[in-house]
Amino acid sequence: MKKGRGFTLVEVIIILLIMAIAAVLFVSYLGTSYTRSPIAAGQVNRQYKLIEQMEIITGAYRQALQGGTLDLNTFKTYIDTTYSGSATTELKTINDSTNTYTTATVLLVTLTDGQQTLQSIFTQ
Repeated sequence: MKKGRGFTLVEVIIILLIMAIAAVLFVSYLGTSYTRSPIAAGQVNRQYKLIEQMEIITGAYRQALQGGTLDLNTFKTYIDTTYSGSATTELKTINDSTNTYTTATVLLVTLTDGQQTLQSIFTQ
């Protein structure tokens, strides 16, 4: 008598058939609304555009820092004129009530596109 080692071809086909039916039932139960939603794709696209714009602003900031010519008022004007529709800039002074740290002026940049917002803080 032969010893059986492994599965027969019929057994493998039956198992693959059962797994395929289970996969179809699983996908039909969950649906594909998460992967085919145009709203989610639009939000990701808008967020990506905001990140690209902030990377450009950050690159200009780093160049001004390396050149030694960084003035937050000038940089604020640059952002306001370049990104007039989507950028909001605000110069803020950070005060320490305990007088432990020095007072600093920072530039808060907020980029908006619909419901998507991205903020970054630049210091001098």
